[in-house]
Amino acid sequence: MDTNYIGEHLFWGKIGNLLVILAGTAALLSTISYYFALRKNDSAWKKLARQAFAIETFSVLGIFGILFYLIFNQRFEYFYVWEHSNSVMPLRYILSCFWEGQEGSFLLWMFWHCVLGWILIATSKEWENGVMFVISLVQVFLASMIFGIVIFGHKIGSNPFILLREHPDFANLPFIKMPDYLSKIKDGRGLNPLLQNYWMTIHPPTLFLGFASTVVPFAFAIAALIQKKYTEWIKPALPWTVFGVMILGTGILMGAAWAYESLSFGGFWAWDPVENASLVPWMTMVGLLHVMLIYRYRTRSLMSTYILDIATFFLILYSTFLTRSGILGGSSVHAFTDLGMSGHLLIYMLFFLVLSIVLLVINRKALKEHTEEEHVSSREFWMFIGMLVLVIGSLQITFTTSIPVFNKLFGSKLAPPADPIDHYNQWQVPIAILVSLLLAIGQYFKYKKSDSKELWKKLSLSLIIAAVITGLSAFYLGSYRVHYYFLFFASVFAFVANFDYFIRTLKGKFENSGPSIAHAGIALILLGALISNSKKEVISRNLKNIDLGKDMPNKENIMIEQQTDTLPMGSYFVSYTKREQKGVNVYFDIDYYKQNPSTGKRTGFPSQPLVQLNERMGNVAEPATKHFLTQDIYTHHLRRT
Repeated sequence: MDTNYIGEHLFWGKIGNLLVILAGTAALLSTISYYFALRKNDSAWKKLARQAFAIETFSVLGIFGILFYLIFNQRFEYFYVWEHSNSVMPLRYILSCFWEGQEGSFLLWMFWHCVLGWILIATSKEWENGVMFVISLVQVFLASMIFGIVIFGHKIGSNPFILLREHPDFANLPFIKMPDYLSKIKDGRGLNPLLQNYWMTIHPPTLFLGFASTVVPFAFAIAALIQKKYTEWIKPALPWTVFGVMILGTGILMGAAWAYESLSFGGFWAWDPVENASLVPWMTMVGLLHVMLIYRYRTRSLMSTYILDIATFFLILYSTFLTRSGILGGSSVHAFTDLGMSGHLLIYMLFFLVLSIVLLVINRKALKEHTEEEHVSSREFWMFIGMLVLVIGSLQITFTTSIPVFNKLFGSKLAPPADPIDHYNQWQVPIAILVSLLLAIGQYFKYKKSDSKELWKKLSLSLIIAAVITGLSAFYLGSYRVHYYFLFFASVFAFVANFDYFIRTLKGKFENSGPSIAHAGIALILLGALISNSKKEVISRNLKNIDLGKDMPNKENIMIEQQTDTLPMGSYFVSYTKREQKGVNVYFDIDYYKQNPSTGKRTGFPSQPLVQLNERMGNVAEPATKHFLTQDIYTHHLRRT
């Protein structure tokens, strides 16, 4: 007997499910049509392919709109809405609810592919059929991730419109059988408190645009192998590679900014597996950009270009598998849980890997290069060396990050590093030193061959300035590991050398200064990370005759018992002035000040750390940050109960 449930809004869910199927079907039709358009050079097939891609785009936008409507109106009869939103969450984080879950993030990925697809349809000209065939094929796999259907006992995807009463976690609960079960659900589970941050509104869409952009150079490479146009694809794919490096890098930096403010109290959320999964394909994409430039100017490294292009896209898919299969659940605080899609994700990843390898093997003779050895003083030689350094760094990160995968595949018991930060720094600091040195000298080399005397003459000023700055920095940095000083010197050298190149060689003109600006920016990021990580200092120490307990070590915390307390903290005095609750956030007003002993004048600043109250997930403290030119001061409030 069917139960007549009260209060459910099923219409929008039915439309949403229809659009999910339509998106997948249209993507498949677009793939088939573009394939025949590519093989037969038939405009009728191309027209049909475009129409199918338009239907898919409409479907994706429709799914977006309906899911947003359901979240905004708090339709908790849908599991996705219940799981990721609630009524007490600030409205400004509603978008974060959308892409917090796996289904929403796959939709975001599909959306960006649609946007990029229409740009390519408008601009790629004779490459449209081949490139859009690959992109549409990728869309078929992404669409299948939100099907949520079971075929022959195997689950395909996870549907964002599944009803709460149909979800396995709720289906057998007694209250779900009641017609008015919705009246028993007072609120949703809500957004993870850590994600209730403005960075989480803009970081995911930027990062997923970076993920999506990697498909474009990959699509050009696969289309070139299919069409036997082995070299022509590099010119139209090069701007897309630059775009991908820029956007993916920006997304990673946004995530680092979120972690810097919300998680790590002045350091970095360093070497978390999920962050590694984004960093590694960015590193290989940077390597790809440089070998594409080598081919553009010297027609060298064609096979390396193909391999790095394919590797970058494969690593994006591999990172998707790592973060969404649940395999990193025990080693990362923000990996997705397994929704039963591990096998599905594995097929997705292996399909494109096998396709790429087969095409490379078929075309291997045509890709064979007969070139003379590059001179050690040529720009292309050192660009290639830089690419190899990045690849070695990415392989090391990938190996350590993949330890849980090796254990599961081979039944091994490899232990992850006890101290991940120290482990990665042992490997990556030398690599960062080499990269910085290459960033410094790379542009001073000429293609084919450079004059060594002229080269050292141009670099000597930058070397001297970097050495002097490094020497003077010893007074500020104090006791420091030797290899950190080497990295400090190399980073400063890279920045100064590229700034000097911009001023003296390019005469301050911006037309051709993109590489110099990019290299100087990377040098500053490395320098900032080095100083911030090494100079982190805890200034809060408990001076009262009270043991705060193991969860709050005395050497890292102070306790202010009442509003009249004023305690020393480093070079400051701190006092607690008031407590105020706004919604789910409890704010604590803390005053920092210094007092001039001769004049008695006080100078200081206020700080307002907060605690987000969350009964389901536990209360989460979020630090307040005061930024200075040479330091940041974090205030982190731990509420004692």
